[in-house]
Amino acid sequence: MKDDEKLLLGVYDCMFKGIMLDPNNEDYLKDLISCITGISVSELENMKIENSEYIINNKNDKNMRSDIIVSIGNKYINIELNKEYYDGVFDKSNAYFYRLSDNLYKRGKSYLESGKIIQINFNDFYYFENNQEIYKFVYKEDTTNEILKESEIKYHVNLAYIHDTCYNKSVKSLSKFERYCLLLMAETKEFARTIAGDDKIMKKVSKRLEELSNDEEIMGLYDAEVEAEKIRRTQIDGAKIKAMAEGRAEGKAEGIAEGKIEGAKEKELEIAKNMLKMGLDKNIILEATKLSNNEIEELIN
Repeated sequence: MKDDEKLLLGVYDCMFKGIMLDPNNEDYLKDLISCITGISVSELENMKIENSEYIINNKNDKNMRSDIIVSIGNKYINIELNKEYYDGVFDKSNAYFYRLSDNLYKRGKSYLESGKIIQINFNDFYYFENNQEIYKFVYKEDTTNEILKESEIKYHVNLAYIHDTCYNKSVKSLSKFERYCLLLMAETKEFARTIAGDDKIMKKVSKRLEELSNDEEIMGLYDAEVEAEKIRRTQIDGAKIKAMAEGRAEGKAEGIAEGKIEGAKEKELEIAKNMLKMGLDKNIILEATKLSNNEIEELIN
């Protein structure tokens, strides 16, 4: 593979797992977890990779497969990769979280022994209003902001923001965490090697990216993921175009001149109305228009 040849992106499920679950990259996974959660690397020395189907109770749970689960004593970390946003993406992650929690309670001899769960979501899209690299969510009292001691903890890593703000910066200006994340989004062998530099841990990840990018089985899985993503985006774009066209036709029929609707929000609402008339699913409308769930519900009602 030449230096400028493309790599398969680590933000696709097959590549993400191929990197994170590789025993040679265990130090990379430990460092990432430490950077995100603040758990010391020394405490993570006893980390074990659990079966990713750990949350499955029976054959009816066959689709409940978490991306990665690691344990440190009676502490469990559930790691999820979310490539695209869609309505319900975090509900899916929550389902994994609570199913794992339920299993631990059932297996523990007491509630104190059942273990604590931390979830880390790697999101390759913008979702939260304030742009930052890592978000931490815990249960807080509404007025006093007191944190519930036994509160669940969920982290969200904003990969899209890290890519947009760090991809073209000099390596010297980047933090270790930013470099770790950029490796997952490296598009070429040259970029991955530049980001890794002389760092032994990152050099192993860079090498693994190259190996996976030349693995025929991984390439097949990767192409399938890319194709599924492309089909879904095409469906959404097509629905949006059709809704806009029907909106223009309806406007002309009523004698309303094009351009009457002013402002981006009004245009999005008009498109959403037409998509609802077409009988399209709410999830497609949410992604096509970027309106909030409440705004769509108001239109439906």
